[in-house]
Amino acid sequence: MNEPTNWTQVQTRPILMIPGPTELPWPVIQALNQPPTIQYDRGFDENVLEPTTLALRDVFQTKHEVIVMPGSGRTALEAGALSVIEPGDRVLVVGAGQFGLLMREIMNRVGADWTEFPVEWGARLDLDRLAREAERLRPKAITLVHNETSTGATYPAAEVGKIARGTGALFLLDTVSSIAGIDVRTDEWGVDLNMTGSQKCLAAPLGMALVSVSPRAWEAMERRKAKAHSYAYDLLRWKEWWIPASRGGKVPDGTPRRQPVSIPTHLTDALRVATRLILEEGLSKRFRRHAVAAAALRAGVAAMGLEMFPDASIVSSTVSSIKSPKGVDTGAVVQTMRDRYGVLIGTGLDKIRTTTLRIGTMGITASPHHLLPTLSALELALRDLGYKAEPGAGVAAAQKTFADNS
Repeated sequence: MNEPTNWTQVQTRPILMIPGPTELPWPVIQALNQPPTIQYDRGFDENVLEPTTLALRDVFQTKHEVIVMPGSGRTALEAGALSVIEPGDRVLVVGAGQFGLLMREIMNRVGADWTEFPVEWGARLDLDRLAREAERLRPKAITLVHNETSTGATYPAAEVGKIARGTGALFLLDTVSSIAGIDVRTDEWGVDLNMTGSQKCLAAPLGMALVSVSPRAWEAMERRKAKAHSYAYDLLRWKEWWIPASRGGKVPDGTPRRQPVSIPTHLTDALRVATRLILEEGLSKRFRRHAVAAAALRAGVAAMGLEMFPDASIVSSTVSSIKSPKGVDTGAVVQTMRDRYGVLIGTGLDKIRTTTLRIGTMGITASPHHLLPTLSALELALRDLGYKAEPGAGVAAAQKTFADNS
């Protein structure tokens, strides 16, 4: 019997269709191929770092500061939390998946008096019950994961922002897998700390943490009884050392700044290019592209006889969580797709690791060019593992969705 053909021989690496890090546009890759520069040089601060942060305001849909620093989405979450929360502060944490639980752990580490508002994974958020709990607790902050990467569900951040405002709470929003792929209206929704990373829908390399900071968040930092316990992650130092006085900072206009933590020059330039590409495409067009790609993916998996994990009313446009066929090992699906067909997707996380598969449609992967081969590879891998679907049904259904929305 002939051994199965390894179709990855024509590739140097698998296509990344995981929920981040994602594939990079070629201009972003080119930005990394530059000679080194000095991170504390005034020219870098004024000609690269500052234009990048100002352009990111448009992506975040905010008029306020966007801080960029080395790290990941988790760095942004921790920096935001420890900068505004002091030991004993009450915090209401919406826990609707693995990353809601991560914020709970971060709040535990900074000494918050946290209360979890549990939501069944993949289920809708009961806003009325959340409002009652917020009114009962009167917390200093409410935290929410806008797009729960572990379950492929998007939650109503605008409504949660109204609840936070109604109780005088700061609103801390994790947009790690939504910013630049799903409409995120930072100022309109009353988000005080919008915390994310560079490697998902922004389509920039892994390694940068981003946080937008509202005036209310700055005030909370300035009213602290004691300084934040982290030197590197204390966001207030950016206001004191780097933001010019004309924008509410402490640095006299026209004078050199100091970066509170050394900024990676290559990663900043790559983020600058990624941000430029986002704005050139246009936010509304970009959001629609992600929504159509996710709809095509859902049509494809439905045609293969598969079901989505979350409630249909909250399915994400950037991360699709799919129920694995009964009796099919999710790890085997991932391995077969990667090793035999050259496409890398992910399993679920934590308690749904063995029952769900996750596929990202982020940045340039939210396109027929990436999605149709992924559906083909998924079908082939499932057939290899004993699950039979009509050949080509998934790709055909996705193609129809793209055609109907072209």
